[in-house]
Amino acid sequence: MVLSLLGLMIAPGQVRASGVVQEPRIYGGDSTEYCGWPSAVYVEFENWRCSGTLVHPDIVITAAHCPKDRGGRSATIHFGERFKTSTRSVEATCYSGASWNGLEDPDDYVGAEDYGYCKLERSVTDVPIIPPAYGCEVDELVAGKEVVIVGFGKSNSGLSGTKRQVKTTINSIDEIADIGGGGLSTCFGDSGGPVFAQISDGSWRAFGITSGGEGITHAEDCGGEGIYALMHVAIPWIEEHSDVDITPCHDVDGAWSPTPACGDFPLDPEHHNGGDWNGGCSGGPTSDFSGLCGQPFELKEDVEPPIVAVISPDDGTVFELAPAEVPVSVSADDGDGVGVASVRLLVNGQEFAGNHDAAAPYEWPMVFPKGVYTLTALAVDFEGNEALSAPVVIGVEQAPEGDETESSTAGIGSDGGSDVSGGESVGGGGSEPIDGCSCSSDGDGGGGRGLAVLFALGLGLRRRRG
Repeated sequence: MVLSLLGLMIAPGQVRASGVVQEPRIYGGDSTEYCGWPSAVYVEFENWRCSGTLVHPDIVITAAHCPKDRGGRSATIHFGERFKTSTRSVEATCYSGASWNGLEDPDDYVGAEDYGYCKLERSVTDVPIIPPAYGCEVDELVAGKEVVIVGFGKSNSGLSGTKRQVKTTINSIDEIADIGGGGLSTCFGDSGGPVFAQISDGSWRAFGITSGGEGITHAEDCGGEGIYALMHVAIPWIEEHSDVDITPCHDVDGAWSPTPACGDFPLDPEHHNGGDWNGGCSGGPTSDFSGLCGQPFELKEDVEPPIVAVISPDDGTVFELAPAEVPVSVSADDGDGVGVASVRLLVNGQEFAGNHDAAAPYEWPMVFPKGVYTLTALAVDFEGNEALSAPVVIGVEQAPEGDETESSTAGIGSDGGSDVSGGESVGGGGSEPIDGCSCSSDGDGGGGRGLAVLFALGLGLRRRRG
């Protein structure tokens, strides 16, 4: 009997057709250290929960049977060591893989096709990312190799919602990976979570997606061999469907094609290396540019900044009704240079939570109240060269003329809140612009302060739907 490890809120012993129980967790392991494995995340749906892996500032990989929807399902991605005290949360839309057939055929609920992904509404640029194994890196994934499984599911103590890890080995790997056993495995709630492996250059790769286990009908049955889908199988579909390149060292066919992001990978992601969640748990030792499958990327001398422009909305546009939903689009290109590293949208010259975008297309679904606003975009390449776009001035229920800054920032520093289309509401308070914030925060991190700026302006990010 093969069971999924998805964490559902179900009655004890409730089983789907073909004996597929919906719930898993790390079994036989230990709680992670503070800031340990920071790219392992908790994925919350309406009434069930899973684990996942941040593999790109905009993408979390999870199991297909977590969203259970090829058309997309809303979820909240939580970062931190415990679900109930997560340090930051980001809204997302999650998709089951196009070839997953689990709802039509329960026998296909887990296994090789059990992969999916979540597209984040705001780029997360400060959390150190362990990339998925791809190309020649996959050759290092062999039987007997030691790996680390991470997830938020239940443990042998019966508790769940805490990030845990267990070290075990690959038993076999082909279309799927069979991993663990002997009391070291996953259990209910770990579905979609990562399996990590250290490769020969000392850096780490994510490669497994927790799918299910053999012979599990109750939590006490956990600890046996687990079944894991493989990220490298999922990558072509994820990149095509999301329009995001999640393999910094390879092209979509697995050929070596290093970018400036093919390096600086964590060397010790398990341990707390002095960072904290205010800075995304960054600061630990990292690798040089990778040369595992070919010549490493070489930064060439580049003193020219990127070319950047706000291409939508048009300068001088007036929106007749407030609040106005305004899709903002930016183009950025570095020509023959080293490449665009990130683009930041500024409103009246100020940062706000979610204003970073690490990959094209550079888009922000904004909501503006009555007022006049000046939009600019700041593009930075991998050499640190910066370029600021020409301003685009828009109005909501008033023409963009006169002193735009004075008319549109009068509310900064007020204590009032502003509702966001999509159900999110944050109170204002303080107006300190934050440089480098990439996501909202429930703690004292930069994300929360950045949101204060955004909502003091009285504007917000509209929830992006897939």
